[in-house]
Amino acid sequence: MITPSHIIYSWAVAKASDSKPNKNRTLAIVTGSFLPDVPTYLFFFVHTFILGTAQQTMWDKLYFNSAWSPLITLSHSLLLWPILVLLSMLCKQKILLWVSTSATAHAVLDFFVHNDDAYRHFWPLSDWKFTSPVSYWDPVHFGTLFGLIDFVVVILLLSWLHTQYTYKWTLRAIRSLMVLYVVITFTPLFFFIFN
Repeated sequence: MITPSHIIYSWAVAKASDSKPNKNRTLAIVTGSFLPDVPTYLFFFVHTFILGTAQQTMWDKLYFNSAWSPLITLSHSLLLWPILVLLSMLCKQKILLWVSTSATAHAVLDFFVHNDDAYRHFWPLSDWKFTSPVSYWDPVHFGTLFGLIDFVVVILLLSWLHTQYTYKWTLRAIRSLMVLYVVITFTPLFFFIFN
């Protein structure tokens, strides 16, 4: 899934499951939701803006076969994050628990929506990959349908989040996220239609 979706899903879960407002908890859950994608963003930034690597080379050849691969793979690990969940419970570290639980949820969601770009979720114990019949991006594997469903869910969650806050700056931020999400979702579609 795209990182903004992970963030918004987690934010909504944090807000819905919060019996009393706790900014640290919400921030920890949101942080955990994007943490697994940080190595991919670093990979993209270094290869695009520092090394000048062609996008096709970067994604087709280097993403799973470079020095970055172990870090990208571990960041989506269904071993690492659950171990951190258990350790945080044993050590009674609430912030780490919230971060690692959210990161685990991210890895689980990605498990079900990656086809030819599937992660080795149990590496280094296994190189096995679950090749999902659904891709979050590839139209050949229901990516268009999934993207539309994801878009609708995100807009509904943002609309609900908008009703949960009273601070003007938070409401403006949520409205800005809605606009940004529409732009992120539909800009590639416009390029596809008009090119």
